[in-house]
Amino acid sequence: MRIGIITQWYDPEGGSAVLPGIISRSLVALGHEVHVLTGFPNYPSGQLSPGYRIRPYRFEKMNGVSVHRVPLVPSHDRSAVRRAANYLSFAASAAARLDLLRKVDVWLVYSSPATVALPAMMARWLHGRPYVILMEDLWPDTLAESDYVRPGRRTDLIIRMLTRFCDSAHRNASSVAVIAPGMADILNSRGVPRDKLSVVYNWVDERVFRPRTPDPQMAASLGLQGFVVMYAGSMGNLQGLDVAVDALEYLADIPDLTLVFAGSGVEERRLRESAARYAPGRVVFLGQQPIERMVELMPLGDVQLISLRDQPFLRSIMPSKVQSTLACGRPIVAALAGDAARLVDESGAGFVAPPGDPYALADAIRRMYELGAEKREELGRSGRQFYLERLSERVGSVALARQLEKAVRDHVPADR
Repeated sequence: MRIGIITQWYDPEGGSAVLPGIISRSLVALGHEVHVLTGFPNYPSGQLSPGYRIRPYRFEKMNGVSVHRVPLVPSHDRSAVRRAANYLSFAASAAARLDLLRKVDVWLVYSSPATVALPAMMARWLHGRPYVILMEDLWPDTLAESDYVRPGRRTDLIIRMLTRFCDSAHRNASSVAVIAPGMADILNSRGVPRDKLSVVYNWVDERVFRPRTPDPQMAASLGLQGFVVMYAGSMGNLQGLDVAVDALEYLADIPDLTLVFAGSGVEERRLRESAARYAPGRVVFLGQQPIERMVELMPLGDVQLISLRDQPFLRSIMPSKVQSTLACGRPIVAALAGDAARLVDESGAGFVAPPGDPYALADAIRRMYELGAEKREELGRSGRQFYLERLSERVGSVALARQLEKAVRDHVPADR
């Protein structure tokens, strides 16, 4: 098949933005021709990646994938206006350049944010091509529950408009794949037929995310010693990472415990201030790291932390850190609820505490500490095996390819 993928995020962007590249390369490995329509890389800092400048169009060939870049407004800060400009500018630019990919057989919409569905909807109408939505986030829930918008009539109007847009995108899609079972339940309750929905868990780049031996020299150079609890990933407002700093108050009797943050995001400055005030000397910030460096850092943590705030819509999503940590064979302490919590528990890789509960998280960390290194490594191996059997590229890429093939096979061109 000739597959077109529409995604606002793509390599060399880091954090959760690596997922579209992983999906694209997996589809190429299955023998498909893949074209990606994306923007210029600026996530998560909001600044263009080195070597890039905004231009009307840029073509790249990356790991067998044809990448077509269109302009957008770079931004990823806490401004609702700039964030909206970022989302809408890409959707408009991509919709205006669909002539680039008119010969593809089917589109895959990497739906985060929801506005990326607009070009696919236009392609269906203009070129008669079907599309499949891969939903990474629930919209408009993600917007409604964020800190970027304030309650009021204007926000209510925006939410209503986004709801109608999402309903239309789902209605016109050949199928909708979601990354967690709870998302399918919610979409079904909103009118998406059950037979149009499927669960396809995200997988990771398995060449990169794999068990590794810790590097003692790297640990020494970073000043990491004793028992290390590590969070490696984006530090946004939805991660609820305050709970980790607050948990240190209940772990004062473990003097060699260090909390490490490897990553960056809009909450980094505030977390640094909180750590300096309430847990001086016990928290290390390593800043933004490239993926290759991040996976070398992960085995330096005796345990990996995964955290999300406790909001209803977050109980039905699956943070990519779950799969990446399981694939690396690292033990987990998690402050999660819903589907992600159930998956961590089912994997046997670690312990789960309710989100936002520092005492419960401290208890989970203490239990992990008391297990000892050998038992912790056993948990990590259990998680790795669970990933290979249930969440791996072998499982997910084939499932997604089948959805795309079915869309081509069953598509009836829309009347214009």
